[in-house]
Amino acid sequence: MEFLCDTNYILFPTSDNAQNKRLYFYIDNELVYDIVLKLDNASPDYKFPVNMRRFKGNKVKIISNPMMNICFEKADKIQFDYDGKYRPSVHFTASKGWINDPNGLVYYGGRYLMYFQHNPVATTWENMHWGGAVSDDLIHWEEIGDVLFPDKDGTMFSGCAIIDKKNLTGLQRGNEPAILYFYTSAGNTSETSKGKPFTQCLAYSTDGGKALIKYDKNPIIENLAYENRDPKVIYYSPLDIYIMVLYLDGHSFAILKSENLTQWQKIQEITMPDDSECPDFYPLSVENDSDNIKWVFSAAADRYHIGSFDGKIFKIETEQKRLNFGNASYAAQSWFNTPDGRRIRTAFASAVIPNNPFGSCLNIPQNMTIKKIDNNMYLSALPIDELKTLYKDSVTINNAAISNSNPYIKRIDSRACDISISADVSNSFSLELFGLKITYDSNSKTLFCLDKSAPLKCCGHNLNLRVIFDTVYAEIFADDGTVFMGMTYIQDSNLNRLEINSEKATIHNISISELNSIHEKI
Repeated sequence: MEFLCDTNYILFPTSDNAQNKRLYFYIDNELVYDIVLKLDNASPDYKFPVNMRRFKGNKVKIISNPMMNICFEKADKIQFDYDGKYRPSVHFTASKGWINDPNGLVYYGGRYLMYFQHNPVATTWENMHWGGAVSDDLIHWEEIGDVLFPDKDGTMFSGCAIIDKKNLTGLQRGNEPAILYFYTSAGNTSETSKGKPFTQCLAYSTDGGKALIKYDKNPIIENLAYENRDPKVIYYSPLDIYIMVLYLDGHSFAILKSENLTQWQKIQEITMPDDSECPDFYPLSVENDSDNIKWVFSAAADRYHIGSFDGKIFKIETEQKRLNFGNASYAAQSWFNTPDGRRIRTAFASAVIPNNPFGSCLNIPQNMTIKKIDNNMYLSALPIDELKTLYKDSVTINNAAISNSNPYIKRIDSRACDISISADVSNSFSLELFGLKITYDSNSKTLFCLDKSAPLKCCGHNLNLRVIFDTVYAEIFADDGTVFMGMTYIQDSNLNRLEINSEKATIHNISISELNSIHEKI
């Protein structure tokens, strides 16, 4: 079918049980866009929006493979009528479509900008775009829609953002510096990019991150390895240069440098035997000592090294360590240019959400520090303090004596809550809520949840445990944030009773805060 594009969006009817179809979009007989979706005219479950703003004023022809009648509705705005039964209450999700890796995290103009891998027309991975959202507080987010779209060079894989304060690229318009976005064009992942390699590209924004314009001299880095991807750029002030870390292939990563942000030179390769893709690289003070700065190199599965960096060589000073021991939380990335100097990150959790128009969610932003335990350095992640703005109906219990015949029990009326427990390391105990059980075994000093386990260091006499429960995802923190477990599950709202059990234990402190939803209206 062919039509004059005079709308911002077109809505396609889809169903989870339909077969995949590929839609081809042509302008003047040139293939400009293609997507895969489960088109279903007869009995759709959802209507997914495709952003058509960039095609307005053109005659667009759409063809499907396999061939079928193509039905859609036009819309100037997207309206969502989803009731939100399983939508996470305090974790970010797209209103519709699948999300995964966080991208382009930057603070600009008094607001936090967050972009993410987005499939706008399905609840599974495919058709990678960049979606976007903005926030004043890192907790409540307003979606701004898709901002980077697949093109002839590939679909839009992961990347980062920085502010070009010196206008090195010459892309600034007006008085405010441009925001630069480095991303991977994933060649050969669509019909329009068939036969193309993976390359690193540049986009920019001159309107505060609402609209992204692709650089007209892309790619800025040609293919270096098979599926090299996920550029992360940081400014290194002592040498007045920019540093990029880039995934190469297998377990290999590259560090590159640039003086002008468009020409890059490889200076080092790093191997992470148990990890791959989505690197991050940043400095942190050790135990908040500004005179003791170390650098963290991490990858997608939350393995990391701590070391020193002089702008030329990253010298690794620790063995490869592990932060996340859960079944989710992947591809963590940190914000550039936070106003208070905190290093804050988020990651995606592949939460299974059946019969819903969205898939997956992002972590509550975490504040990153380096802790020393037994004279060893560890990366620590803890929820940002801004989460406390959602607290309601908070309760604190001190010195609770618990036994098999006397468990601690409390009804939870909200869909999300934040629970902290402090107990003697010699006491085994478990807590259970919404059908998710977490157990601490004092003999092995190990934390268990579902089929995952995490060894604890348990320095001192107390075990401090913190758990944030939500509808399809829980975040577990222990050992002062040096042990993290991101766990996907499906909440059973009928099991809304917190129960803490032990053969015999005295729990020094139990703090429970039910949480307001970040969604005022869905």
